[in-house]
Amino acid sequence: MDTKKLAATFAILMIALGIAGFAFAHWEKIVYVDGTVRTGTLHVIPSFEVWYEEAEDKEVADIGYEVSPEKNYIEIWFNNVYPCLNVSGYIDLNNTGTIPVHLKDCNITATAGVYAVWNETMEYWEIYQTAEPAPLLIATGNYWFYFPDGTPTDPYQIDPNSTAYIYFWIHFEEGLPQHASYWFRIVFLFWNWNE
Repeated sequence: MDTKKLAATFAILMIALGIAGFAFAHWEKIVYVDGTVRTGTLHVIPSFEVWYEEAEDKEVADIGYEVSPEKNYIEIWFNNVYPCLNVSGYIDLNNTGTIPVHLKDCNITATAGVYAVWNETMEYWEIYQTAEPAPLLIATGNYWFYFPDGTPTDPYQIDPNSTAYIYFWIHFEEGLPQHASYWFRIVFLFWNWNE
């Protein structure tokens, strides 16, 4: 076979393949796909249990709370608290949804003029009330986040049909003003587990 025929055949094949490739690359067809996407539900219900030790020689303190599962907050109020009152309890976070959730943050607000400082040395919160000439230490407190079935890989992830607990305690100090009342609101921010 002579070279000219071979070169011509090769050139014709290349042109034909180029035209076919160009036509295929510009081919367009609209494809409709019908289907249903089912996503999981993100639903956590907080609940609360509190207990405290009453001193026999003190006036009775009144401790109450309100739980709002819709808005993911717990509000606790303390009326007529007195020095050396110890309050502790559990906040239960029950995941009733179908996907794992991640506790991203807890925002705590308090009675006006009350603020908390983390004591690195003692590893607890010191709760102060603004007063002249200096802030007054009114309480110390701490909390622990734990799981009854062991800690998962992510310590703040709550699996479906599981419950995590936040255990807390507050000790009211000697410098507490007489007939003092305080409230705290804890708002939980939950995210999808993979965020």
